[in-house]
Amino acid sequence: AVWVPGESRPGQYYDFEGRSAASTFLRYPIEFSRISSGFSKARMHPVLGRRKAHKGTDFAARRGTKIRATSDGIIHSVGAQRGYGRTVVIQHGKKFTSLYAHMKGYKKGLRTGAKINQGDVIGYVGSSGWATGPHVHYEIRRHGRPVNPLTVKLPQAAPLTDQRLIAHTRRVEQLKSQFALLEQVQLAANFQ
Repeated sequence: AVWVPGESRPGQYYDFEGRSAASTFLRYPIEFSRISSGFSKARMHPVLGRRKAHKGTDFAARRGTKIRATSDGIIHSVGAQRGYGRTVVIQHGKKFTSLYAHMKGYKKGLRTGAKINQGDVIGYVGSSGWATGPHVHYEIRRHGRPVNPLTVKLPQAAPLTDQRLIAHTRRVEQLKSQFALLEQVQLAANFQ
């Protein structure tokens, strides 16, 4: 992979053909946590005491742990939603939305309609709504239907095109030449 500086945001790695090495989604909305409850069609709900579909994945973490947007998008909603408690929903293009629930609070200034980038802090782990302990409930929905965020095939970031691809191809050829020269120097050094 080759690092390519970004035009309006940080750069990223691309393979020799200009395909991004990054996914458009992160798999986890928080760092340093454990999965306390997985995606399920019928799990015993800890508050309601009956079997109910669990349409996302719960990540247990300390109260106040930062919750990050897993992909670029537009804030669709910020506010309390029944059992979800304090919730943020982000729209990612036409196909996907992500939902983050049971928050302690939201990042200051977060509002509906705001543009958000992958990795931006959107809130903090809590236990609002129907929760038995501090965690973030994370859902991905494709065309409005919940999918398992840990196994769903997510789109790759867009490849390089036009002038950026041409510049990248030139840079890759330079790097290949440098690698070949370095390899010859190492081989010569091994024979001495």
